[in-house]
Amino acid sequence: MYKLLASDIDDTLLTHEGGLPEATHAALQLLHDAGVAVVLSSGRATASMRPIAARIVEPADDEYLISFNGGRVVTALSDTVLFEQAISSRVVEEIMTYAREENLHVQAYSHDGFLVEDIPGTSEEESRLYSDIAALPYERVKSLSGALPRGSVKLLIIGEHENLLVHQERLRTKAAGRFSVMFSKPRYLEVVAKGVSKGHALEMLAGRLNIPLSRCIALGDSTNDIEMIQTAGLGVAVGNARQELKDIADHVLTRHASRSAILELISFAFPDIASSSRFQEIMKTAPQDTN
Repeated sequence: MYKLLASDIDDTLLTHEGGLPEATHAALQLLHDAGVAVVLSSGRATASMRPIAARIVEPADDEYLISFNGGRVVTALSDTVLFEQAISSRVVEEIMTYAREENLHVQAYSHDGFLVEDIPGTSEEESRLYSDIAALPYERVKSLSGALPRGSVKLLIIGEHENLLVHQERLRTKAAGRFSVMFSKPRYLEVVAKGVSKGHALEMLAGRLNIPLSRCIALGDSTNDIEMIQTAGLGVAVGNARQELKDIADHVLTRHASRSAILELISFAFPDIASSSRFQEIMKTAPQDTN
C-alpha cells in the first residue's frame, strides 16, 4: 500500500469556489485513519494553510504541511520548521526593480502575513481581495527588500494571465539559475528560490519519514505541481488539471475537484480501503461524476 499522499489544495481538494465537499473530507479522514500520511502541499503561505488543513484532516499526531510551493515544510500542530529556503533580500530588490518599471503587483511574505510596496502598480483592491481569500493580514511598506532583510520565502505577482506569461519568460531570462518562476493559478505567478519546488520538499519529507518515494502519491492540478507529480512514485492529475500537468502525470482522473476526485484515486490506488464498508458509504453520498 502507498504510505504517503501529498496533495495540492486549491482546485484539487477544494472546489474552484473554495468549498470542501463532504465526501472529500470523509475520504481523506479515512486515509488518515488507515495510517496514510496525508501531506497538504500548496503555494499558499503556511498561515493561510492552517485553517484549511484543520478542515480537511483532524490529526491525532503531528502531520506535515508543504507551503510556499515547497519553500517551507512544517509540522502541522507544533509549527516546527523542518525546511525553509527564502529568496534573498538582494534578489527581492532586483525583481522589485523590474516590477516597478512594469507596474506589477507583487507581494512578499512575513511570518504571518504579506507585504506590498506602496507603488502605483500595487492595487489596494487587489491586496484586499487576496487578503480575504487567503485570510492573511497585509501591510504596505516603502520597500519589500528593506522590510524583509532576510528575504521572502516567496514572491507572488498578480495580474492577467496573458500579461503574466510575458513577464514569466522575462523573469526566467533574468533568473540565471538563481530563482524559479511558475504559475499556481492563471492570475498568480510565483517566484521561489533556486531548487525550491513541491517535489524537492516531498523528497526531503519522505526521507525524514523513511518512506520510499515509490510508496508516495502526489495529486495536483496546476503547473506548480509538476515537480511533485514527477517525484512521487505515482503522480496523479485531477480531471480539471491544466493540460501541462496531465501530459506528465502517471494517471489522469476523470473526476474533478468539485466531484471529490480523491474518491477515484482511492478506488484504484488503495484497493483495501476502497473495499471497506466506510468507503462504500462515502461513495453513496458523493456527488455524481458528470464531468
